[in-house]
Amino acid sequence: MTKPEAFNVLRSEDSGELVVVADFAATGRQAANFHDLVKLLDTGHTIWETAPVPWGQEAGMTGRDQAERWLDGIRGSGLKVRALLGFCGGGIYAGVMADRIAEWQDRPRLVLFDPGFAERHMLTEHVEGFYRRLAKAFTEEQLADGRRRVAEAAAATGALELADRLGELFRDELRPAIVRAGWSERAAEDGADLVNGYLHWLAGAIDLDPRPAWRSADVLNSATAGIGLHIIPEPQRSALFGSARFFDVPHGDLLRTAEVAEAADRLLARSAQPCADAQK
Repeated sequence: MTKPEAFNVLRSEDSGELVVVADFAATGRQAANFHDLVKLLDTGHTIWETAPVPWGQEAGMTGRDQAERWLDGIRGSGLKVRALLGFCGGGIYAGVMADRIAEWQDRPRLVLFDPGFAERHMLTEHVEGFYRRLAKAFTEEQLADGRRRVAEAAAATGALELADRLGELFRDELRPAIVRAGWSERAAEDGADLVNGYLHWLAGAIDLDPRPAWRSADVLNSATAGIGLHIIPEPQRSALFGSARFFDVPHGDLLRTAEVAEAADRLLARSAQPCADAQK
């Protein structure tokens, strides 16, 4: 099988079945990712990780467009999708893809790790965080101007427009600050591409509704307050998700914890249970 364009191959097996993991695949983050989890899994199926849209091609791509890009690769593989796994906002894309895949095969199992909805404030907060971390590379006037431009960007009509504005702001003001802070021009350019890609990935997720698929999902949640199921009132959890299990580990370690991998393996060993609500 040729290497799929829209995915990173984390494991290749001959079972004829595929597990798709959805996350914003980026290097350098401190939180564990699916590369860490896959090292701990015993499942004997091929595992693909969703890859971001190639840098520079994000503008105008809706969340549905991004999901269809991955779905085209899945459908063309000829493999049966056994399960989709989603981490944080990746759970939104995993849910939407699960519904689409159920149109041409049996519904795959859906497993979510610290799931949550994407919201507009997450985009502005992501950029504001860079201003805080790079504060020494700015004058007070430059910082005030940066805060003003972020606030102006937040007035954008739609999430994709907001991502466009914030990506441009990052390239105009934060990219040079990264260089002033001692990083190379190449590192600053790569950082701008990465942030712009993430902003558009997150913006796309805002306009997607994963709730129909989530009703049959199994959730594995960390102990970190304000993450995943911890911000959803308990009476709503049972209506929103199929099952839930909490682990006494922080959010950043969830995907590198052996107990979590064992729970995921047990779920992957079972076929997805039909859920009438999820198929509406």
